[in-house]
Amino acid sequence: ILEMRKEKSRDAARSRRGKENFEFYELAKLLPLPAAITSQLDKASIIRLTISYLKLRDFSHHADLPWVSSLHSPSHAHHDKLHLLKSIEGADQSPAPELRKDNL
Repeated sequence: ILEMRKEKSRDAARSRRGKENFEFYELAKLLPLPAAITSQLDKASIIRLTISYLKLRDFSHHADLPWVSSLHSPSHAHHDKLHLLKSIEGADQSPAPELRKDNL
């Protein structure tokens, strides 16, 4: 009986971890980064980059910045991602390995 409980508990934990991993990688896919980068991020990096992205997005929506309106045009989509990458990388004293230029 004890073995059955342990096995049931292990199965529940495995299922929970699987669901968590799925949600983390769904969140990573929402980041404005290339799939080659988001597919290699660990959970901590996904959370850290998501927080940085949300802070930058909040800042740009609440600040009266002259360049904000130009960032929303389709022709600037690629540049927008590059600026975001540079901003996120610059927000941390030590650049994250997944954002190094050689990984892009």
